[in-house]
Amino acid sequence: MRTHRHATHSGGTVRDLAVGDSAVLGDPLVDLMQRRRLAELGLRRGEAVRMVLHSVGGARVVSVRGSRIALDATTAALLPVQDGPS
Repeated sequence: MRTHRHATHSGGTVRDLAVGDSAVLGDPLVDLMQRRRLAELGLRRGEAVRMVLHSVGGARVVSVRGSRIALDATTAALLPVQDGPS
């Protein structure tokens, strides 16, 4: 049985999360248009995310409110995270 760990990621980004790690999103480091699109997907400041998958090309799949969202490596690196939810 696999257990999910809750790691500390202050100062890191979504790209830094290991599979199974949870964290809380900070303010996205993107322009307003991209910030709005991310918010439509549920990726907004204060939202809890869990890393589901790393791809070979650096893309990431995260779980947010029960939905899985694929992010390219560049976008994942622009989404800062804080300590995971308890």
